[in-house]
Amino acid sequence: MQSKLVAAKDYHKVALDIPAFVPDQAALQKELDRLRNPYVTWKPGGAVAAGDMVRCSLRSALPRFQKDSIRFVAGSGMYNPTLEALAIGMQAGESRTATLPEGEVTLTVQAVQKRVVPALTDEMAAACKLPGVRTVAGYRRYLLAQQRDKAAAQAAWTLAARIKRAVLDESVFVLCKADWKQAVERELDRCRAIARQSGMVLEQMTPEQFAGNIPVKSYAELVAMTQDTCFDSLRCCLLGQHYAQNDGFAVTEAGYRGIPPPKTPRSMQPHGTGRCIMDQARRCCSSQTIRVGFSALMRRARTVNTRMVSSVKTTSHTAR
Repeated sequence: MQSKLVAAKDYHKVALDIPAFVPDQAALQKELDRLRNPYVTWKPGGAVAAGDMVRCSLRSALPRFQKDSIRFVAGSGMYNPTLEALAIGMQAGESRTATLPEGEVTLTVQAVQKRVVPALTDEMAAACKLPGVRTVAGYRRYLLAQQRDKAAAQAAWTLAARIKRAVLDESVFVLCKADWKQAVERELDRCRAIARQSGMVLEQMTPEQFAGNIPVKSYAELVAMTQDTCFDSLRCCLLGQHYAQNDGFAVTEAGYRGIPPPKTPRSMQPHGTGRCIMDQARRCCSSQTIRVGFSALMRRARTVNTRMVSSVKTTSHTAR
């Protein structure tokens, strides 16, 4: 390879706006309420309120609303929102009529069961048998930690992409056209091999055949996209070599073949040409160096990730 890296942007100095963690209080309360569901009881009597179990009869010229006895939870929307709303405020023995789009329906309340929700107790939290959870406060901390971990995981890949983009854009390279053309041709060869496995010829594929596999409509578009992608791939490879040398890693073809590919979450796996720059570079350049480069950038992202998880209030930060 004749291309070379002249000056590398220090990824430690990439300025990042780390998103502040904001707890989803509605989701938190929903989970706390679910903890009490097994302990809910019912008692008879009183006027119907939202959440009460209602047993009633329906009378109508419409067969589907001709019922001697039917049960529903008022306000749940699980049966018929209009009839459920009609029942609210009624007591056993009372009748009301509603006009539906299909016709009139008369509802007579036969019985009302009031939902009794107990207060949340430490015993309920302990019954979940979650590691380290013995109290309601502990269960709340557990739920908040789950939310923080999820938010951090979602933010980590976005931050990693920003770091990669900044490093690529702010580093200085001398690129050889022959290296770039070789990377493009290798990637197109890979696509040709995949097309052949499906019984297709890459250069003759139709928009319908590309759909769902590669985000292009023709071979010409694929070539253009690959040329653009491999421009970044080549630069990523040079950065990978730079990081490998700094880490004292010696690159050999035999060593590359002997190391299994990195495990990538299914949601982050590339779905067609050009979907993941780092994966493209690894395939095009056939060297372990790009993995080293990716690992270096991800170490930076994981550092950011850890800081976001451990802090609820985080503002714009330049990593040191």
